[in-house]
Formats: sequence, C-alpha cells, structure tokens
Amino acid sequence: MNEIKGICCEAKNCVYHDKSDCCTAGHITVGKSNATTTSETACQTFKCCDGCECK
Repeated sequence: MNEIKGICCEAKNCVYHDKSDCCTAGHITVGKSNATTTSETACQTFKCCDGCECK
C-alpha cells in the first residue's frame, strides 16, 4: 500500500502502519467531532493487525 504523504503514525499495532512510521490507509478519519484539545482526538481508521497485541 502507498503511504499518505505527511501523515506520521506511531500505532505499530495498526494494519495501516508501515516500518517508516507512515500511514498506508487510503484515507483517515480523525475524531471526536467535539474535541477541544489534541488529547481528545483519535484515529478512527485504526484496525488491529493480525498477530498484534490488540487482538
């Protein structure tokens, strides 16, 4: 898969994470819509990869 230019990702358990800490999803969705700080946001596109700790 191709990376999304400019999107860095440290979620190593995500199926879209690559070894260079880039996101390879076709698009991303970031939520929550009522967030007022960065700590209240999260990637809604995250999917746990096979064999990862989150499964």
